[in-house]
Amino acid sequence: MVIGDRKHTFHLVPSGALKGKQLLIGAAVALDPVVLAEELALLPEDAKRRTLVDSRCTLVTPVDRELDAKIEEVRGGAALGTTKRGIGPSYALRALRLSPRAGDLLSGFDFRPLASFYRALSLDPAGLAAWAADAGRLLAGLTGDTGAKVAQIAEAGGSVLFEGSQGILLDLLHGTYPYVTSTHATASYIPSAFGIPPGLAGKPLGVMKCYTTRVGSGPFPSEIAGEESERLRTLGNEYGATTGRPRRVGWLDLVSLKYAISLDGVEEVAVTKLDVLSKMDEVKVCTAYSLNGSETSDFQKAMGALDEAKPVLETPFSLRGASFEGGLPPEGRRLIAFIEERLGVRVRVVSHGEERSKTIEL
Repeated sequence: MVIGDRKHTFHLVPSGALKGKQLLIGAAVALDPVVLAEELALLPEDAKRRTLVDSRCTLVTPVDRELDAKIEEVRGGAALGTTKRGIGPSYALRALRLSPRAGDLLSGFDFRPLASFYRALSLDPAGLAAWAADAGRLLAGLTGDTGAKVAQIAEAGGSVLFEGSQGILLDLLHGTYPYVTSTHATASYIPSAFGIPPGLAGKPLGVMKCYTTRVGSGPFPSEIAGEESERLRTLGNEYGATTGRPRRVGWLDLVSLKYAISLDGVEEVAVTKLDVLSKMDEVKVCTAYSLNGSETSDFQKAMGALDEAKPVLETPFSLRGASFEGGLPPEGRRLIAFIEERLGVRVRVVSHGEERSKTIEL
C-alpha cells in the first residue's frame, strides 16, 4: 500500500489498518504471531485495539518454518518455490489435527503430540513452550469470533472488505496443482473462511494486472524471457513482497483469466498497472493456447499439459507513450474495450500507478 510517499507491506494486517478501520483476521488465516506482532508495531498505537483475530486461526510455529524449508529441500529439482514461511506445514498440521489454534493458547493446548511429530522428522521442538507463552501474551484480548463481527456490522448497515493474498490459479483445488498455495483462493471460499452465510459475502470484484506474473515454479504459457522480460519486470517493480525475488512475467493471458472469472462468477474487474504497458514498445495478448497441433481457449482442458502449451499471441495495438494526466487515454480505452469484449465482463476500475490518485473509476 502506498500512502503519500511511503510504501507499506503487510502479510497479515488488512489494508484498512492505515485508515483507522476495524481489522478482522478470519478463521482461515494461517497466523504467525511473530509476524503479527511486527506488523502491529508499525501501526498507530490504537491498531491493536482495533484488531480482532478469530480464535479458530491456525498458528504457524517457528518449527513449521524449519519444516517448510526441509520439505523444499527434499523436493530437490521439483521444488515449488515456496516462501518458506511455514504456511504450508501449518495448514497440513491443521488437517492432521496437530496444530494449535489462536484460541488454544488461551485455554491450554497439549503440545506433546505436535512435539512428537516434529521429533519424528528430526526437528527440535524445544522452543515451543517459550514461543507459546509469547504468542499467548500477544493474542490475549485480541481473539474472538470474526464471523459474528461481520454479521454485526452487516446488521448495522455497514460494509466489510474481504481480501486475500493469492490469485485463483494458486487455489489448492482449482489451481495449477501442485504449484499452488495450501488453501483456497476463490471468492466462494470467503463465507467458509469467516464462518458467515454465503449471502453476506456480496459480489466479488476481480483484480487483474494488464500483464501476467507468477512467483515460484509452475506452468506459465504466456511467459516471456530475455531483455523484454527484464524491462517489463523492472517497469512493473515485479519483485516478491515477502522474499524480494524476481517475479516471472508474461503477456496478458485471457485463457487463464476466463477460467478464473468463471470460477468466481466475476462480473466486474479492476485492471491495474496500465502505466507499465505505456512504457513498452508493444502490447501482446494471449488469446488461446497451441497444444498438440490445435488451438484451445479452454483452460480446464489444457491444464494437464500447460507445460507444453504455446501462447497464441495477438498484438492489437500499442500504448507506447500514452499519457494518463487527463484520465484514461484513447489507447487505454481501446485495450479496456478489448478486455471487456473478450472476457465478457465490465472493467470498473483502472489504475496507472500505486498512488490512490492514479485510480480511475469507469
